[in-house]
Amino acid sequence: MGDDKHSRSPDNLKEFNERLRHAQEAIKEQDRKIAGKGTAYSLGFRIATDLVVAVLAGLGIGWGLDKVLGTSPWFLLVFMPLGIAAGIGNVIRVAKSDEARRHMEQMSSNPAPSVKDDED
Repeated sequence: MGDDKHSRSPDNLKEFNERLRHAQEAIKEQDRKIAGKGTAYSLGFRIATDLVVAVLAGLGIGWGLDKVLGTSPWFLLVFMPLGIAAGIGNVIRVAKSDEARRHMEQMSSNPAPSVKDDED
């Protein structure tokens, strides 16, 4: 029972707690890097999907109206640019929202440094 390896002295507990804290910080940093990669991939796929779907929707609506109404290229020519514009608008909206979220996270984790006033 008096084994020196397994003694629970305050110094050993402090050393253990310090090693545990360093290990937890290393794991958190690895998790952040992995999550960042997954987030970037998912954001890229979301942007690509939003753009492609909006363009295809514009083309589909234009083609369908042309088929039904017999006005061959006209509705296609009208709805194709509308689909492209909607897709680009979606991409801008997604990029701005992600940029804003990332900026807010950065600001909360890295507060502005304090600056000495003239009065100090």
